[in-house]
Amino acid sequence: MPIDRTDLLELVTQQDKLANYAKDIAGRMIGRQFKIPTEIQADFMAFVCRSLDATVQAHRVIEEMDELLETGFKGRELNLVNTMITELDKIEDDTDQMQIKLRLMLRQIEDRFNPIDVMSLYKTFEWIGVLADQAQRVGSRIELMLARS
Repeated sequence: MPIDRTDLLELVTQQDKLANYAKDIAGRMIGRQFKIPTEIQADFMAFVCRSLDATVQAHRVIEEMDELLETGFKGRELNLVNTMITELDKIEDDTDQMQIKLRLMLRQIEDRFNPIDVMSLYKTFEWIGVLADQAQRVGSRIELMLARS
């Protein structure tokens, strides 16, 4: 196999962390019975969706691993995967900007809400951002694997 066993195990570990983060976010939001302030709901949903775009893109990159193995990590397939990883990086950058915007929006209205709820919202923004960061780490791990092959 043209992939180092350690690299493959690290990739699986990064994927597992991604799944764990998603489960933790959902569990905390359900457990806390989160209510997102009306003023930021649309931007919050866009942020969540864009973070999920990162996880979907990471999944797409992983799905291309079979094709990469068949082509010997060369040619158009390699270019396609590199393009997909670049897109994953862009998606993650978008989530960073969206998170900054959401924090600013919440800052403007936070005095109308319970301080614990506000702090929980800030933390939720962070967790959702970490989801996109972790998806990017999956892509980075694959990029490193490609560089070594």
